[in-house]
Amino acid sequence: MPDRKPVGLKQTVTSLPPLNQLNALTRQGISLLTTLDTLLDQEYQALQERKIDQLQLLVEKKTTALQQLEENNQARNQLFINSGITPDKAGLQDYCTKLPDIDAKSFTQFWSELETILLQVNEKNQRNEQVISRSSRNMEQLLSILRGQNQKNMLYDQSGGKGNYAAQNRIGKA
Repeated sequence: MPDRKPVGLKQTVTSLPPLNQLNALTRQGISLLTTLDTLLDQEYQALQERKIDQLQLLVEKKTTALQQLEENNQARNQLFINSGITPDKAGLQDYCTKLPDIDAKSFTQFWSELETILLQVNEKNQRNEQVISRSSRNMEQLLSILRGQNQKNMLYDQSGGKGNYAAQNRIGKA
């Protein structure tokens, strides 16, 4: 005789990934992102103070944290994929609808915290990239002044690098 589920109750599918395992991976992801968030703040400070040694150490720590975060993300995604759930927003929402209310609430709470810290980390990463880009442009300008190169004479060469075409300009004038 086949098992029958009572009508009107949420149907829990046995192929759903275990909530405790997903929540543990999500908490680990939150922890890794929090570490990355702290490292980005430290990197910003080191960029402001131009502490090259500290920047090199922070890059190594960030690389390790990013590798761990990637492994965490892959493990979480694999749990969903093995259960036939797509690891995207729609798949997560579908997963939540299949959970009892209290479990859905805890999963959603952890997932929301993960999304929030991820957005924060992205913003800080963009901030640091802007500082690096601005510093690089300033350094290029200073070097070109020291070399006696006029910025108006800088174009891109065939390999995509910047080339100095001042000499060609002078030849054309002759």
